[in-house]
Amino acid sequence: MTPDLVVRLRRTAGDGRPAARALLVETVAAMAGAPPAAIAVERSAAGAPVLCGVATGWHASVSHTRGLVAVAVSRIGPVGVDVEEVRPLPALGLSRRWFAPEDTDWLRGRPADRLGVDFLALWTGKEAVAKVYGTGLRGGRLLRRRTAPPAPPAWRPAVDDPGVLVTHRELSGHVLAVASVPACPGDPRPVPGR
Repeated sequence: MTPDLVVRLRRTAGDGRPAARALLVETVAAMAGAPPAAIAVERSAAGAPVLCGVATGWHASVSHTRGLVAVAVSRIGPVGVDVEEVRPLPALGLSRRWFAPEDTDWLRGRPADRLGVDFLALWTGKEAVAKVYGTGLRGGRLLRRRTAPPAPPAWRPAVDDPGVLVTHRELSGHVLAVASVPACPGDPRPVPGR
């Protein structure tokens, strides 16, 4: 039996979109125990993947950045994934512009050599949570406060979205965040999109 939530990564060169789609189809096919031809992927109005065929009703998210693609597939509830390449960037300036003051305060307390990675951990976490809700970063999602990224593999509730669990991973040259809504019988938390 396969797990209800699967996250897969693949190194890639060039445009990551075709590689992300191929990885998504492979992942869903493996989870469903079906051939890839039995999997259909459409797009929502916002551009998110919508699974059809044998995986109708399942949830999926894809992300790609230079050198890496990521997919997350859940049979139980909405899921979001985001991956970013670690690169030099003006972390504090970007944080002051785009993030809540609490996030910028947290970044100010981080070691100088960690600012870029920690900024991207916050960014990917916000993006992953926004994908759970199907909104992307529209509507002020970057300003929603997040908790500091925990040490992997711990899951932590998002501060402004307590029904969503988020985990972060630092990979070789990349930062990954996955957000999901666990479905438990009798769970009183609202499920986004329902």
